[in-house]
Amino acid sequence: MNEPPIDSGRPPPLREELHLFPGPRTTDGAPTWTLGDPATNQFFRLGWREFEILCRWRRGGPARIAELVSSETTLEATTEDVQELIRFLLGANLLRPQGERGLERLSKHVQSMQQSWMQHLFHAYLFFRVPLFNPDRLLRKTLPWVLWAFSRRFFIASGIAGVIGLHSITRQWDIALATFSETDFLTEVLFVTFAMFLTKAIHELGHAYTAVRYGCRVPTIGVAFLMLLPVLYTDTSDVWKLASRERRLVIAGGGMLAELMLTAWASLLWGLLPIGGTKDALFFIATVSWISTLLMNASPFLRFDGYYLLSDWLGVENLHERAGRLGRWKLRELLLGLGAPFPDAALHDRQNLLIAFAWVTWIYRFFLYLGIAIAVYHLFFKILGILLMSVEIGWFLVRPIWSEIRAWLRPETHVRLNKRTLLSFSVLIGLIVVLFIPWKGSLQAPAVLQREQQVTLYAPMAGQILSRMVEPDTLVAKGQPLLQMVSPELENQMEITRSKIDLSSWKIHFRGSVPALIKQSGINDKELELGLTHLEGLQHQREKLTVTAPFDGRVTFVGREIKNDVWVASGEPLLQLTHPDRWQLIAYIREGELSQVEPGDSGRFLPEGIDWDPIECQVISIAPVGATRIDEPVLFTQFGGTVPVRRNAQGQWIPTTAIYRVILQPKMNVTALPHLLRGIVVIKHHTARSLLSMIQRTALESLIRETGF
Repeated sequence: MNEPPIDSGRPPPLREELHLFPGPRTTDGAPTWTLGDPATNQFFRLGWREFEILCRWRRGGPARIAELVSSETTLEATTEDVQELIRFLLGANLLRPQGERGLERLSKHVQSMQQSWMQHLFHAYLFFRVPLFNPDRLLRKTLPWVLWAFSRRFFIASGIAGVIGLHSITRQWDIALATFSETDFLTEVLFVTFAMFLTKAIHELGHAYTAVRYGCRVPTIGVAFLMLLPVLYTDTSDVWKLASRERRLVIAGGGMLAELMLTAWASLLWGLLPIGGTKDALFFIATVSWISTLLMNASPFLRFDGYYLLSDWLGVENLHERAGRLGRWKLRELLLGLGAPFPDAALHDRQNLLIAFAWVTWIYRFFLYLGIAIAVYHLFFKILGILLMSVEIGWFLVRPIWSEIRAWLRPETHVRLNKRTLLSFSVLIGLIVVLFIPWKGSLQAPAVLQREQQVTLYAPMAGQILSRMVEPDTLVAKGQPLLQMVSPELENQMEITRSKIDLSSWKIHFRGSVPALIKQSGINDKELELGLTHLEGLQHQREKLTVTAPFDGRVTFVGREIKNDVWVASGEPLLQLTHPDRWQLIAYIREGELSQVEPGDSGRFLPEGIDWDPIECQVISIAPVGATRIDEPVLFTQFGGTVPVRRNAQGQWIPTTAIYRVILQPKMNVTALPHLLRGIVVIKHHTARSLLSMIQRTALESLIRETGF
């Protein structure tokens, strides 16, 4: 026997194991029902018309069922309404398969759900669940033990505890900040891990106990892995059978409410306890709970608690899908002017709110997925990181955009020439022009104008300024002493080395009269030789404590004031020596701008802080590798510049980002300028380039660099 088609004869019967529950009323007061599928633990919301059609399901074909609904109720039903419901039930596998046609349809559905090993691996890497156990019986047995947590008194007490706890944190804010700065890394990781596990466990138990309290079944508690990061989850899909919207809202918010109460009591105890490990642990619990609740679970843009709360509050099931349809409809109307009918008549009165929600969700997810792609790149080794980042961008960002464009190109979309399409086409042409047409542009970079022959002299080691022999802005000759330093540590090492040399010399001198020394004569000779060599090296280091001029020039001081008796660290800049006549510009460009600059490009230097005309200049050279050390402290952010730097283990200032040194030559006489000028250099491209070519070149350079080992 073949399964009857949906346009003739009686429709296939519903599966016997399905359950039908009364649902919440719609905003206009119409009743709804919930159809539950225990095999898949899925629930489907049916309207009044669909319910009346199901009540007459076995009384004839689609035309007869529509006629009976229209004659026996106040509703109007058409044959198309019945056929649409049959198609929905068939697609959801809620009808019992009959005959060869039914078995064939079921077989095709099973095949369509099967994934290739690559698809399975990709989806498993992004998200997969591991059910742990069925907690329903345990939750029901232990529910009486936790009913006190649902009482009004406990809610009020938690609110008071939260207010007192927040007040304590504001009064002890310095201790709160010290908890982050003074806790060592390993302890901080342990505290955060413990806090996340505790808060997530309390969160999921809040959902589970609230659902059981209202008579719902909780079939599973398990661990979900989001990009391989473990997160607890609780299956509370049984709440769909509840007709009370208020109860569904309480269950959806039960996890966040439990976390907030945990935060309140943790904050209160933190303020009462003395400084110690327990106080630090409570602070991390409170902090993790706040961040988890506000930044993650409260967000309605992903399927977290905030989404279900908003969906129930608005009374809109499948909020993302239905709002997405409205958002796409409005976007197509704005760009293409299709004149298509409104896609969801039930949401007509809230269309502006849901369209705005859909668009904000798209923007939120765009930046979220982009951030995830960047995080994936940094979590794995280079080749795998680039591959996974490309997959993330292609699947989550490029694929939805391409799918929407393909939908516009389908014949059934009925795109036609009108004002909207003309405007959209003009904007598209403009973007193409911007991307593909070569044009000359410019870039800005922090720069300093200084004398061409310039060197920064650094402290050779940690020590004390014994004597400053020159004044600022004075001319000095090559080899002239500038500063005299002393290092107590170095002097101590030299004294210890001399003592060892004296001891070795004594052993050598008296080895003829001491038998034990005769046996060690070779060792003593070697110790003396090593001691003399070490002392010579220390004396050479002490000579470096006298800072001399490497060439004829003018002395300027940098950083803090250098004077007698001041202690300086190893590698700290002391002073600069510059040539008195020749000048040059030193600029630093970002790595992404490297492809936009070539030797010969012209530019203009705009001095900072003085009223001076721009200085025309030309690019002379570009460093082939990124700067590992910067010798222009005036550009440091610590001294008012814009180049971020940090000290390395050797005390040298190194950039925190990849930048390249560019040397430019002024085209005019600048001898009348001060000894040093900081500012911005605007470099004009020597040849015209399209924006697309610059993006491609930057991406290719980054790919070559990042895939190198």
